[in-house]
Amino acid sequence: MKLYPQLRALQSRFPALLSMKSGAQRLMRQAMKRPFERDFEVLARLKVRPGECAIDVGANRGQSIDAIRLYQPALPIHSFEPSTLLADRLRQRYGNSAAVTIHNCGLSERAEERVLYLPVYRDFPYDGLASFDREEAAGWLNAETVAGFDPSHLDVRETVCVTERLDAFDFAPAFLKIDVQGFEANVLKGGEEMLEKHNPLILLENNDAADAWLTGKGWRRLAYAGGRLQEGARGKSNTFYLSPRGSDRLTD
Repeated sequence: MKLYPQLRALQSRFPALLSMKSGAQRLMRQAMKRPFERDFEVLARLKVRPGECAIDVGANRGQSIDAIRLYQPALPIHSFEPSTLLADRLRQRYGNSAAVTIHNCGLSERAEERVLYLPVYRDFPYDGLASFDREEAAGWLNAETVAGFDPSHLDVRETVCVTERLDAFDFAPAFLKIDVQGFEANVLKGGEEMLEKHNPLILLENNDAADAWLTGKGWRRLAYAGGRLQEGARGKSNTFYLSPRGSDRLTD
């Protein structure tokens, strides 16, 4: 029996389980000083110049914020989350930290209003799967990912959100993380000038369109596995990218 599909089935019927699980996982990670994804261990090698920051696109429940602070505690973080509910929760959690700024908007190749699609199964919102791409939002929940899946109980709710271009912000990023359920290439296109100017280390949830856009401009892939970075490969879930002029972003 596969464990995660069973857990998601329980979670859909008993929503309080998610808050309990997320809270327990966060406390455990903090106690053990571990990130939620091992890719973030690479940040221990990140070279940060004066005035630079980290940009977290797709903040969700703050997992990346905690991971960045674990390895770069003094680095200012700008986190983007289009869901007002999640953004408000993040402000409550990090509101006392001057180093963390929560932006309640999405990022795209243009400033406009967009529909955010939120998959809801048995009245349980899967906010981590929300996307500006309806197919991305609706397609992940199925019989393979949720035990006893019944498509008649799946709904996709729509909320109008504001999106901005990353280039509209006066940031100097040393690190850029993007996890936005299939919308990664749109985010990159809206920040092309910033990327060319500052050459940050990028951590991207694997996405073919975004990979093609970056490699087409000379950025090189690095996969993190077994405590090492492998040149030219894509990671299991996430991949790092360095620009032609950003090869000195990491220490040896």
